[in-house]
Amino acid sequence: MWQALIVKKIQKHPCTSTARPSSAVGIHLPSCRNRTPFLLSSPHSGRNYPQDFLDMTVLPMAELERMEDRFTDQLLQHAPENGWSLVQALFPRSFCDVNRDWRELDATMFSPPLLEKDLILSTKVSAGYGVIPRCTSPGKSIYRYCLPLEEAGRRLSQYWEPYHAALEQTQKTLHEQFGASILLDIHSMPPLAQSRPCDIVLGNRHGKTCSSELINTVEQLFTERGYHVQRNTPYSGGYITGRYGRMDQNQQSLQVEINRACYLNMQTLQPNRHFPKLQQDITDILSKMTRSHPAL
Repeated sequence: MWQALIVKKIQKHPCTSTARPSSAVGIHLPSCRNRTPFLLSSPHSGRNYPQDFLDMTVLPMAELERMEDRFTDQLLQHAPENGWSLVQALFPRSFCDVNRDWRELDATMFSPPLLEKDLILSTKVSAGYGVIPRCTSPGKSIYRYCLPLEEAGRRLSQYWEPYHAALEQTQKTLHEQFGASILLDIHSMPPLAQSRPCDIVLGNRHGKTCSSELINTVEQLFTERGYHVQRNTPYSGGYITGRYGRMDQNQQSLQVEINRACYLNMQTLQPNRHFPKLQQDITDILSKMTRSHPAL
């Protein structure tokens, strides 16, 4: 019964209505006179761990924290001063991953099992990284036992849906005011196992979600500040990039992956001495994009 109800609800109202206030989502808006068509998404930086979730998991907090895009929200904290709207998840990625389709659920994680006919068995789900993750990394299972069936519905309705309602409504508002919107979906990544250095990976689904002008501009702005940038490999853009990048409607999206070693101590996961510089560089990049937005 639960699964039938939640399927009908989200299919009928795919987060296009007015965003409801939620303690699970942070929405930071510039003043009306400073507003621009730019929007930031920070879906994996949440650090508010529900106690009932901690009671369910068998992993230590340090292991759960390694799944976060640690402190990317703080890198963006001056964005509203530069006319950017910011939507951030306050809950952790290990609890609910909003950069997944809501149907990317592992049916076997729940008791009784979910009906697979309504679900998407993606490679992410098979690996344990669905919308409700099964593990934090290979071999690191989050739970000892199956979750109650109702837990899937609760996380989707109280966490996944409010995040996308906020993102959708903010994008809609900007598009109505400016006739266009530009979304940057901000993530962090572990250092890549490759010979050439890489600090930033820009992903636009191989040209499907934003213009060449936008991705060229963002790459140039990072490169000018000394960062090594590559495109679409190994990250070409996830669910958020694909869902909100509708170029035929003048709604662009670009995923930005930041190498964690650029701003974190990789052992303690705390900001390192380079954090203030990266934060300032990002603030300057957002400011420069604000001033040049008609060309994008």
